[in-house]
Amino acid sequence: MNEALLHTIWKYKLLGQNRFVGTKGEMIEIVAIGEHNQDSGPDFFSSKVLINDLLLVGNVEIHVKTSDWLKHKHQQNKVYDNLILHVVYEHDVQLPQNEQFNVSVVELKNIINPLLIEQYSQLELSKQTIPCGKSIASVSDIVWKSWMDRLAVSRIEEKTKRIEDLFQLCHQNYEDTLYILLSRNFGFKINNDAFELLGKSIPYSILKKHADQPIQIEALLFGTAGFLDELFSDAYPKLLQNEFEFLKHKYQVVPLKKELWKFSKTRPVNFPTIRISQLANLIGKQQSLYHILEKQPTIVDLKTFFNIETSAYWKTHYQFDTEVEESSKLLGESAFHTIVINTIVPFLFFMSERNSNLELKDYAIDLLAQLPAEVNTKTKAYTNLGVKTDSALESQAQIQLYDFFCSAKACLHCHVGQALLKKSF
Repeated sequence: MNEALLHTIWKYKLLGQNRFVGTKGEMIEIVAIGEHNQDSGPDFFSSKVLINDLLLVGNVEIHVKTSDWLKHKHQQNKVYDNLILHVVYEHDVQLPQNEQFNVSVVELKNIINPLLIEQYSQLELSKQTIPCGKSIASVSDIVWKSWMDRLAVSRIEEKTKRIEDLFQLCHQNYEDTLYILLSRNFGFKINNDAFELLGKSIPYSILKKHADQPIQIEALLFGTAGFLDELFSDAYPKLLQNEFEFLKHKYQVVPLKKELWKFSKTRPVNFPTIRISQLANLIGKQQSLYHILEKQPTIVDLKTFFNIETSAYWKTHYQFDTEVEESSKLLGESAFHTIVINTIVPFLFFMSERNSNLELKDYAIDLLAQLPAEVNTKTKAYTNLGVKTDSALESQAQIQLYDFFCSAKACLHCHVGQALLKKSF
């Protein structure tokens, strides 16, 4: 037995009753559990307890043994003086403080269903990737769906945290913030940091000045990225080089180091050179992504907007001066889905919170619900257990579940784990 389990049992009323007999024979009824305190101090604030028909409002403390009060030195801390109930698994000692302040004690040792403890032990000792794997299918659809909805929102909110920093860096300009966020996600994990640096190094306002000159946009991006600082044989990189030489001085651009960019362990279609050219194509569009999103376009409209490819040179190249067989270098459906998941949806959530516009949040969730589920090691851990995953909204929730609950064995804080414990009585 541990305190964490006792907290969960008490908080979620897993005892199957709210009336108890105290260690002195008093009749105790729990009217309101109160607020679970995750910091120092009593475990539950503002609880309401009826003791022998007298309603008390105050704090509740929970221990495995009554003597843990002394072990934790609560007797030396006045914050524990306003106690109305002491809940313990085993009552092993009479406390002077409980006697002094007339605090009732409830012992749970003979009340907790042994099956509940057995279920918890199975979760705690499980060696499976998903601790409740053998039982997850028995959880009701209502519990699973509501938990998935909460986890999906939680994951999106995690992604919005760093957007606030970008927003301040961009002097609270939404369009510039979205541009840097989009640039970062054009790195598709392996080059995320390098692409973010690129976005911060060449302002969006400068690039838009050259929106009708695709060669100049590529010159600015490739030059700022550090790819034009060498001798070339092909005419195209020489052209970019000449363009950048002028633009670099005009805008006081300081190029990044080419060594920042990673080419190994990634497919050629994902090389940063290809992604930079695609990004240049996107920036060159007449309308910016920000103004497109203001109109809340359909997923089909967004897909059309992102139907981009590289400039002609890159159809026969993956790197400068190295010709390959010609092929189309479209952004691709999978890349589009990744951008919606990691750029558009978090940005819409951010805008929703900044402007108190819940409609944007609903729109963002609807976009996720229309995308196919992601397939990776984490989502496979659930689909292999027979869990049906129909959309990116659900797969994002599963990734959050995997990262923060299953891998950490935080079953007591997981609604699935709690539902399984409730089935023990």
